[in-house]
Amino acid sequence: MPSVSIILPVYNVAPYLGTCLDSLKNQTFQDFEVIAVNDGSNDGSLAILEVYQRKFPNLRIISQTNQGLSAARNTGLEQVTGKYLYFLDSDDYLQHDMLERCFTLAEQEALDVVKFDAIGFTEQGITRSNPYDSSFVLQENKRYTQKEWLQVQRKHYNSPVWLYFVRTSLVLSQGLRFVDGILHEDEIFTPQLFTRANSFMYIAQPFFKRRYRAGSIMQSSIYQSQASYTSKYQVIQLLEEERVVAKTRAARQFLRQRRNVLYIDSCHYAKELHQKITLPLGVKLYLDARAWLRKIRRKKGAQNE
Repeated sequence: MPSVSIILPVYNVAPYLGTCLDSLKNQTFQDFEVIAVNDGSNDGSLAILEVYQRKFPNLRIISQTNQGLSAARNTGLEQVTGKYLYFLDSDDYLQHDMLERCFTLAEQEALDVVKFDAIGFTEQGITRSNPYDSSFVLQENKRYTQKEWLQVQRKHYNSPVWLYFVRTSLVLSQGLRFVDGILHEDEIFTPQLFTRANSFMYIAQPFFKRRYRAGSIMQSSIYQSQASYTSKYQVIQLLEEERVVAKTRAARQFLRQRRNVLYIDSCHYAKELHQKITLPLGVKLYLDARAWLRKIRRKKGAQNE
């Protein structure tokens, strides 16, 4: 049984897949398995996986018809055997000592979650801004309780699951799964993870190298996308459901903030995309007012540029 299971969804990433797999093959810690879920690729990605499998015995390949990122990750979750779990995107890559550093810390401190940072890059070079740096709010060598962690996350929060090294038993025992058929799937999975875990630590290293690809949903105008709006609508409703049943005050406050942030953001989508979001009337009026003020500030800021 390996110490770590890495779930790697693969869909039409042939130009980048080798870099990703090389970053795993070159890890200083090698007691892991890679569960590569080929999600209906038609660009040669499967052939690349098969080449690497011949020289990379801890790589398993599962092929399925194209069902989307959430479904591919869920397929991988059905196969994990490692004590710890990590979700890697196949067009990105890892620093060589990521697994060793995270595994060692998780074992020493009996942690549910280890967080680290990321740095983004384009084909032309490193990007200027870095929203994945938590070093100004999180402390290294500090063991956070759930309450402490959620309080800090309200100041600076990152939803992508590739920033978190997780105890497998936590995910499986809680029945955590990704919501099929939506975008922004991490916006519900990560809050569910945080409000069920009890011990957290942080490593101030950009272990994850995030590739910004031209034409991706994050690089195009999501505010004109029906799929993006509908997904965000579903996540808002799910966050509200999670808030209602949350067991602690810290969890309820965190989930309420995440719901509010996404609701305000949803107000900036094209009007023809909007659906009625079911929230208490007072809450909805308050958030609508905040969204309106945000639009006014944006407009004034644009005029002053």
